[in-house]
Formats: sequence, structure tokens, C-alpha cells
Amino acid sequence: MKTINIAQLASGMYVVSAQTSSGKALKIQGLISNPAQIELLRSKGVTQLSIDPARQQPTELDADDSGQFNMAATAVDSPSLSARQSMKKLSMAQEIKKAKALYSEAKSLQKRAFADITNGKAINVADFRRCAEGFIDSVFRNQDALLCISRMREKDAYLLEHSVNVSILMTIFAKYLKLDEPTIEELATGALLHDIGKIKVPDAILNKPGRLTDDEFVVMRQHVEFSRDILQQTEGISPISLDVAANHHERMDGRGYPAGLQQEQISLHARMIAIVDTYDAITAQRVYKSGQSCVRALKILRSDSPAHFDLELVKQFIAAIGMYPPGTLVLMDSEKLALVLENNPNSLTCPVVKVFYHTKRRCYLPPLTVDLANPKCDDAIKSAVDAADYGIDLKKFFNEFIMQV
Repeated sequence: MKTINIAQLASGMYVVSAQTSSGKALKIQGLISNPAQIELLRSKGVTQLSIDPARQQPTELDADDSGQFNMAATAVDSPSLSARQSMKKLSMAQEIKKAKALYSEAKSLQKRAFADITNGKAINVADFRRCAEGFIDSVFRNQDALLCISRMREKDAYLLEHSVNVSILMTIFAKYLKLDEPTIEELATGALLHDIGKIKVPDAILNKPGRLTDDEFVVMRQHVEFSRDILQQTEGISPISLDVAANHHERMDGRGYPAGLQQEQISLHARMIAIVDTYDAITAQRVYKSGQSCVRALKILRSDSPAHFDLELVKQFIAAIGMYPPGTLVLMDSEKLALVLENNPNSLTCPVVKVFYHTKRRCYLPPLTVDLANPKCDDAIKSAVDAADYGIDLKKFFNEFIMQV
């Protein structure tokens, strides 16, 4: 056995026992597989731990021993399931229309908030909290529905859709990390408001169809400080919501902005939104460019870690949304196109898909739902692709064959 302090604890270590600053021993035992578990121990006042080096192991992308650990870590408290955790899980077909309505309401709320700031009015945080609560409820019922909706983008709506998408992704990410529900609500609220300062960036820079000059980029970077200043003056904003808005462009190596924070100076919540914000920006459709595939975005996040992003958190984020998140268009080995509908929790690369187009014959097929994790399935995903490369109106297909179920 080896004794360490809480600052030395890392993913892959196996905890045998723990002790608080007051000397109280806690009945905690299990593998540390994600940063949220370390935050849980900190919140319980743990300062010293005994670990078993012989049971230490690398944490794989799809490994998740957190359930066993969290049960041990919270056994003393014997918590009951929350209302959300107890709610009935719905199918994609049951949740998709509710998710679309929530998404539309969130975009309208964003538009109204931008108008209020322009007219010198205060932001009503309660409205954003209610929106965040709606996202959280939907994610607990069936997270794939909102994920799918968030992929059906409008090229001229980036400013409105980006913050909505980031909020959805943060909710899913936080739920996967087993953060408590009040924290998830504050994260989702902060994500909805994280780019609110862009309303103070000149339109010529904000909507420029191309690369910004160095001087223009200096102006664009000011949106973070604008967001921070607006939210600091907003009644009812929480410290966590303010943190994610003020620090979503900070990077682990200190090369982010505006404060140049690094490593332990960056909170877990700010590390999370840095990953989520970058992922959505890479995959977003713009007037002047198509978004890159989800797979490409995840590869960029991996290659930029640990320099820019927390590597362990990047792995957990991929596990949370899947290699091919719902709403992704994929090319199959059979040369058919399919839309990813649902993730398979036990297999990141084998989601449930809706096959609908043959690329060689250049014709639509009767839509067929296929579970790629089924042992009897003889097809597999070759790659994520862009609908424009095949002349496919993906949004039209989605509205006709997914929304109308």
C-alpha cells in the first residue's frame, strides 16, 4: 500500500481507504476512472488516501468502473434516487418531438436575450434556468433525442445554435461524469450564456466569411470578457455558471485567454466547457464553410491533449457522446448511407442507425433501422460523411422519416 495526498490522486489509481482533514476515516474503495470522482472526494473533505499500486491500471476510453466506485464512495450517505433518476426512460420516437420543441424554445430565448442586452435590459436568469431544466429532463429521459436534434443545423444560425448545443452537450457530459443535479443545472445555464458577450462584437467581425486578421481576432477574443462582465452584473447568476462563461477559452498549457490560466488554476467545469465548446465549433455549419465530421473533431481534441485540453476528460467526453453521435451521417461498408439514431452504451462504434440511401445506385431505399451491435448484423460504419457530398438534404429526410414516427 502507498499513502498519497488528494493532489496526487489521478485516474487509474485504485483507492483502498481515505481520510478527511479532521482524521475521519471514510469507507471508500475502488478504481478512479474519471476526474469527477476526484472532485467527489474533495467535496467530502478527503485529504489523504491509501492506494494499491498493484491494482493500478490505465483507463481506457470505453472503460467505466465509476458505478462501482461511486456506490462505495457514497455508501455512508445511502442516497435515494432523484426524481429525474427515477423517471421512466423514453424511446427516441417518444422523446424526439419534445426535444425539438425544447431546442426551438432555447433558440428563441437566446434571440430574446441578445435583443434585451442591445436595448439595455437585464437578462432574466430564471428563464435560462427553466430552459436548462428542460434540457436536463430530456437528457435523463433519452439523451440521444436532443443530440440528434442538435446535429440538424442551420448555416445562418450559428450564434443562436452554438450556445444551445454547448448546453446540451454539457448536460450530457456532466450526467455521464455523475455530477450532482444542481451542478448540472448551473453548468447548463452557464453554457447557454457563455457567448452572450458576442452581442458586443461588431457584426463585420462576428459574421466575417473568412479568416480574421490579427487585429480582428483581438477584438473577437474580447467576447469572453464581455460575457463575464454582463453576467457579473446579472442578478441570480451562480459562481459555476459565471466560471464556465468566463473561462471557456482557457487552456491547460496557459495559452488560452483572457487570463492565461493553466493546469490546476482551471476548474473541472471550465475544463469541461473548453472541450465541449471546441467540439461544437469544429462541427458547426457556417455560411462560409461546412462543419467537420464528429470523428474529425474528436481526433482534434485528442491530438490537442494534454497541451490544450484535459486528456482524461476528453476520453470521458467521447465515451459520453459516442464516436458517432446521434444525428451523424455515416457511410456503411455496404456503400449505403445511414443516419445515427442512438448510441449503444457498450459499443462506441456500433450505434443504432437508419439506413436510407445507396451511394452506388444513387437511389433512396426504404428506411430501415439497424442495430450495428447485433451479432447478426453484417454491416458496419466505414466513416462519417457530409450530406452535401452526396446531394442529400439530410434535414428534409430527418423531418420526414424521423420526426414523423
